[in-house]
Amino acid sequence: MRFKFFILSILLGLTANAQLIVKGKVVDEFDNPMPFVNVFIQGTTTGTTTDDDGRFAFRTKKRKGVLEISFVGFQTQTITITPKTKFLNIVLKEGSDILDEVILVTKPKKRLKKKENPAYKILKEVWKRKRKNGIDLVDHYQFKKHTAIEIGLNNLDTAFIKQIFKKDYKETIKEVKYDTDGINYYIPIYINEQIAKVYGNNKNNDEREDIEAEKSEGLGAQGFVFDRMSRTFQNVDVFRNNITLLRKSFVSPLSTDGFATYDYVLYDSVVQNNTKLYNIYFFPIRDQDLAFKGNFWIADKAYTLKKLRMEVVKGANLNFVRGLTFEKEFEVRNDSIYIPTKNAYEGDFTFLDKNEANKGLTIKKTINYSDYVLDKPLADDFYKGQIQKIRPDQYFRSDEYWAKQDIEDNQDTYKLISSVKGKKQIKRLTGFINTISSGFVNLPFLNMQVGPFWTAFASNEVEGFRTRLGFRTFNTKDDRFRLSGHLAYGFKDKGLKYGLEAQYLLSYEPRISTSVAYQNDIEQLGSALLNTTQLLGRTFGSTALFSRGNNFFLSKVEKYASNFDYAVHNNFHIGFNFSHSRIQSASPENFSASYLDDLGNLQSKVVDVASDVYLTFTPGRFVYGLGVEQRFGRNVFPSIVINYRHGYKGFLNGTHEYDKIQIKYNQPILLGKFGLLDTTIEGGKVFGTVPSSLLNAVPANQSFSLVPNTFSLLNFYDFVTDQYVSTHFEHHFNGFILNRIPLLRKLKLRSLATFRAAYGSISDENRAINDGLRNASNTENILYNAPNQVYYEYGFGVENIGYGNLRFLRIDAIWRSNYTPPSNSIAVPTPKFAIRIGIRPDL
Repeated sequence: MRFKFFILSILLGLTANAQLIVKGKVVDEFDNPMPFVNVFIQGTTTGTTTDDDGRFAFRTKKRKGVLEISFVGFQTQTITITPKTKFLNIVLKEGSDILDEVILVTKPKKRLKKKENPAYKILKEVWKRKRKNGIDLVDHYQFKKHTAIEIGLNNLDTAFIKQIFKKDYKETIKEVKYDTDGINYYIPIYINEQIAKVYGNNKNNDEREDIEAEKSEGLGAQGFVFDRMSRTFQNVDVFRNNITLLRKSFVSPLSTDGFATYDYVLYDSVVQNNTKLYNIYFFPIRDQDLAFKGNFWIADKAYTLKKLRMEVVKGANLNFVRGLTFEKEFEVRNDSIYIPTKNAYEGDFTFLDKNEANKGLTIKKTINYSDYVLDKPLADDFYKGQIQKIRPDQYFRSDEYWAKQDIEDNQDTYKLISSVKGKKQIKRLTGFINTISSGFVNLPFLNMQVGPFWTAFASNEVEGFRTRLGFRTFNTKDDRFRLSGHLAYGFKDKGLKYGLEAQYLLSYEPRISTSVAYQNDIEQLGSALLNTTQLLGRTFGSTALFSRGNNFFLSKVEKYASNFDYAVHNNFHIGFNFSHSRIQSASPENFSASYLDDLGNLQSKVVDVASDVYLTFTPGRFVYGLGVEQRFGRNVFPSIVINYRHGYKGFLNGTHEYDKIQIKYNQPILLGKFGLLDTTIEGGKVFGTVPSSLLNAVPANQSFSLVPNTFSLLNFYDFVTDQYVSTHFEHHFNGFILNRIPLLRKLKLRSLATFRAAYGSISDENRAINDGLRNASNTENILYNAPNQVYYEYGFGVENIGYGNLRFLRIDAIWRSNYTPPSNSIAVPTPKFAIRIGIRPDL
């Protein structure tokens, strides 16, 4: 045993002597420890990186070698090591590395506690000052702003280029730009440039932006989708704790709560223009979180942001989005004031999945800031004035004007777009994008579109299988005149239905529009409580393809209507509607909407002659289009609608005089990393005695799809009220819960919760004109039930369901409170629980 122990001791000693232990510490010239410094033996992969205290230690089988100590921004050192080397004290001196050097940094395997991370000390100083630094420090400011938006097709190979240009391929390929990968090609199809002057008054918190010039070229005018997609890059303020993109809240890397979402790595520091800059990288802790990865440079002493580059992580899985990249650059003045000099945003959109080999759509938005003037005040009234764009050609300027501007020359891009926009393949591709987003198919030879395709087929108990063809005139999205309509046919009732609406923009400034419409169609009345400018009925109750149970509660509506809309501001409208409607049951043998008139006689038709005065206020909403038709962005904004309606009896044979007032308020609330809470509160009251078709039916939904602001477990006309209030709450957690469950987070699903409630009543007078008819008629009437006890539904759901890049499905499980449904013979039992499906693309 002693001999074996002796031999073992000798072997262990030889092994130990064969290994060289290298230890040391790395500091800078000011004796500050330097973490994450590379310490390797030249010609090998043996080595390590320093810890938070700048220390390192590793073993090597080599008896000697040359140790290389390197850190970007510092001079590389080499030291010869031998068995006699004990402990190395290494001082690195700053080098002359420039800011734009390409660096590869990976996410740390071991996560440091916040206070142990050297980046924390720097970020603490940034948080203290981020509300103090910048142009907010001065009372008044001015600057010039040049914005360029470019849209193009990316990831194109030579076969695709040859197919487009054919005989001109050899000449054109010289002009075509390479994509970001430097291998495939990129072809621009649209460009828009704008020059503006911005004036700010921090004393009164006023800012004015005057557009000076604008020009564009390409295929973007064909639809609203390009405007909507380019607005993806609106208001990206990294100094806020949360950044809103596509109605989702992303945690900013400069957030005071950033360490709950990100891992930070203080990589190195450099000196630029006598200013020391810290380079900090950030990575999301969970790849599925709505977060970014990238790096930023912080100036020493003032702790101001010099430069930032970040991109949305692919795990966030946004519909149609393959990548979003953001770059911001700032100029530091007087060690305290930083001013933006450049913002560069780029989005990469694909249809099916995020495969890098697929063709996609690139949107680039670059904003350059120049000609700053600080602390030069103008009159207070000047800052309150705003010059808005009201006409498509309002800011057209000559080529001579643009030639004098000291901006990046995009003439090659304009030239290439001019030659590309007439190509059939490009037109087909952009037409497909517009069709997917709007539902309309272009017929360019007629300046017309047909659609939307999702209303082409439907089914209900009255019409049976129903087909519908919609159409509208369309030259560009800024058309001043628009004619739209539809033809529909029911194979059961063998009836032809139709509607036609003409809209015209009377004035650009102030914005005044008018429209007239005629309709003879079948509608599901009561599927929506409040409507302002929609003249033609587009109710889902009669246009759903699949529904539960049966539904004979449909009305035949012949309507003449007109609208006059005055825009006090882009998002503040006052309007007036006047309509004449003849309303009767679409299936008298099954459902009677009859009522007793003042003489006690049975009447089956209502003639509703009414006027509406409405007010809509939507502060912060994005509006697209300068023509009579506009589209609205899906950004986060509040909405207030107030409508007053008066019915006329006797005038134009109107059968009832009444007054109705309704108010609706919607407020999406971003709760940072906890998601988005979408809240809606609505209420109304009818003054007067009127039949069911003029009262307020609590909006039911008998389809299998989810419809906003409706109740999925009610039947149509279960509740009819003359005064009501309803609330709808829908909270989208945006992955906050499911991303933290190890097995589920790989599926990239997101959870949500819903709660809806309604309360209302009906007067004895309104009950009396209908309730007595059940014995006098062979058909069942609506029972005037009202939710005089709060009726509510609640549910839980999962969204972001799909495949690849298409994840716009959601599934909700919904329960309801107990209530006694009407005992109509034609009604179907109301379920207490249901599963419903929703479809909602993000863009």
